[in-house]
Amino acid sequence: MHTASSKLVVEPAFPVRLDAPKLHRFPEQETGPRMKFRFATSSLAFLRLPCAALGLCLSVGIVSAQATDPSPRMSPIVRAIQRAEAAVVNIQGNKFVTTASSNGAGAKQEVNGMGTGVIIDPRGYIITNLHVVEDVSRIEVTLSDGSTAIAKLINYDPDTDLAMIKIPTSKDLPTIQFGTSSDLMRGETVIAIGNPFGYQNTVTQGIISALHRDIPVNVTQEYKNLIQTNADINPGNSGGPLLNLEGDVIGINVAVRVGAQGIGFAIPIDSALEVMADLVASSRREPIEHGLDLVRTYEAGSSKLSLRSSNDERSENRDLQVCDVIESINGLPISNRLELELALLEHRPGESVDMVVARGNAKYPLPLKLRSAGNTLSDSTIAKLVWDQIGIRVTPVPANDVASINEDYRGGLRITEIRSGSPAAKQRLVPGDIIVGIMEWQTVSLENLQWILASPHFKSASPAKYYVIRKRQQLMIALTPEQAKVR
Repeated sequence: MHTASSKLVVEPAFPVRLDAPKLHRFPEQETGPRMKFRFATSSLAFLRLPCAALGLCLSVGIVSAQATDPSPRMSPIVRAIQRAEAAVVNIQGNKFVTTASSNGAGAKQEVNGMGTGVIIDPRGYIITNLHVVEDVSRIEVTLSDGSTAIAKLINYDPDTDLAMIKIPTSKDLPTIQFGTSSDLMRGETVIAIGNPFGYQNTVTQGIISALHRDIPVNVTQEYKNLIQTNADINPGNSGGPLLNLEGDVIGINVAVRVGAQGIGFAIPIDSALEVMADLVASSRREPIEHGLDLVRTYEAGSSKLSLRSSNDERSENRDLQVCDVIESINGLPISNRLELELALLEHRPGESVDMVVARGNAKYPLPLKLRSAGNTLSDSTIAKLVWDQIGIRVTPVPANDVASINEDYRGGLRITEIRSGSPAAKQRLVPGDIIVGIMEWQTVSLENLQWILASPHFKSASPAKYYVIRKRQQLMIALTPEQAKVR
């Protein structure tokens, strides 16, 4: 890996592409989004990319109890590792990369990749780097106890190189504790846990060398506001945690400078928590809104989530007051927005959840009413938007009509008419086709469809992926709406 170049190299950990069409943010899909990462193999030539994404992953929750051994060997570093390691996982998989040949033509080569992740929810949700799982056909996760499972890619954010995957589990898994990156100090001791070059559960120690680093990856991508550390980070560390001496994650390891020693980078945990909360929220099967404007603060070693304002006129939660602190949702402790979104993950519009808030020295149980995201237009108005932008008329169908394709599908929208010359007609959609998802979201109702059409992610996608059932077969169709009519 030594080179005269001082470029930052992205270390892909292990990418994932599904063989079957996948709906990101559709927990039902077996496939996973793609992530760039550096593979640890005997040949490192393919690792020399413009930027090396190594690893840094986030986790949430409670992990294994730290040791109470009074021996002087039980140092703060040992205690921090023991507190966090049960929530750190190793990720492995294969993908195809294009390598340059002697005649200048590109050739496909299968490579073995590896990375790291952190368990953020006892149900098996894991955060890692996108470059770790991007284009990987089979994501194999090894837990700290040696057990293995195959993960599905649920959601991802290419701008921050973060992704969320999920493994099946019959028991609650240990999760990591989140610290804060708001009070980090240069010279502060930090610890990285990861899977460098396939050496599982490797621990390295260092200090925070600098803060607020902006690191260009290539001509189109740049990491912002990173933590710089001299804790050893290598290919395979991508998506793993950077810990403080309390065993709390304060960063996600993501990149290393090629040709240098002791220059690695991590995504600050405060930034990562917000991105992860968005990934969870947008992965729900049906878009919902809770109407809470929240802010996270970190004081005296503890995090709390408070109501910042109450200006949402649509909110039905009128009993809440500014500065109320969210204590729990359905009995689950809440200290940041990620935990709140995870607590609401399996709920639907129209449901209420039990919430406890702290106000002054008192605590109050209050119901939190959930509403459908984007349900502000009449069905006829939504139908006109769909006709103008995509060129179809649709009618909802029940889950039974699509369950034979995927039992997790909650329904779909059957096309009843197609406008001649429309984007749908150009892509040869036909009446009778059932749209079960667009991009990362299921399309169960017209309200779902309106929310998707208004989403900035949909508007910027060119084209967007539509998941369609036709005669008991699932198809993926790329379609660009008529931009002049996208509002």
